[in-house]
Amino acid sequence: MPILAVLRAALPTLPPQLQQLARVALESPADVGRMTITEFASKAGSSAASVTRLCRTLDISGFSRLRMELALAAQRSEPGPAPRISGDITAQTPLPDLVASLAAIGARSMEETARLLDQESFTTVTRALGDASHVYAIGAGSAHVIAVSLEHKLRSLAIPATSFHDPPSAVIGLAAARRGDVLVVISETGTAGECVAPLSEAKTRGCLTVLITRLARSPGADVADHVLLAVQDSTPLRTGTLTSRISEMFLADCLASGIVVSHHERSIEAVSSVEEALERYW
Repeated sequence: MPILAVLRAALPTLPPQLQQLARVALESPADVGRMTITEFASKAGSSAASVTRLCRTLDISGFSRLRMELALAAQRSEPGPAPRISGDITAQTPLPDLVASLAAIGARSMEETARLLDQESFTTVTRALGDASHVYAIGAGSAHVIAVSLEHKLRSLAIPATSFHDPPSAVIGLAAARRGDVLVVISETGTAGECVAPLSEAKTRGCLTVLITRLARSPGADVADHVLLAVQDSTPLRTGTLTSRISEMFLADCLASGIVVSHHERSIEAVSSVEEALERYW
């Protein structure tokens, strides 16, 4: 269990007291690995009961197991918190520091997304994408970029695909879906307004449904057949339209590359045909 990755993925969904405990564990895994439950609770300004509740929320058997996992993570030199940009960005923010911090944060997001990837779900989804008569992808707001990128990757692999930018458009498009097709929804939070209607419609029509999200527990996750977690850090830059989509794009790349593995000969032939067509004009 990659405990630091699990803690970071769960952090946005935790109530305030449990969030503070998780932050202390992330910032000082080696120290917490040597603490008693009372010492850990005191350091976080919390209670032993809250520590127990955190373990239960994370599906960990108890504080002893959590402490052991944190100690092992520290021994393995698992990456700790990436450099953060403190405060607001101002005219005095050194640009080299800004770029270095973003690079570290982005790299860690991809590494931890890879650690948390459910390999069984990933294998099932890549095979289903390769076998599908049609793949539908939806991403609202800035997530639409990921949906369009996935659509283009699939088309290059000779898989018919369509992307949508809002739930009503997706539901209309899914009226043509058939059993064996696949719907991929990209939603940072998996809210009901973004996810539930398209996922429900797709399941009604016999499609395999996939949700790419940063929250393991959400209305969308409750409906989707498979949930692929995209880990993201919360920083002053990770709000609103500045939210990074690196980890979601990484998962889209993984899915497309997985299809090349599971449907190798057909994929290579498709990519070669695309390259030949492009070379005729550019």
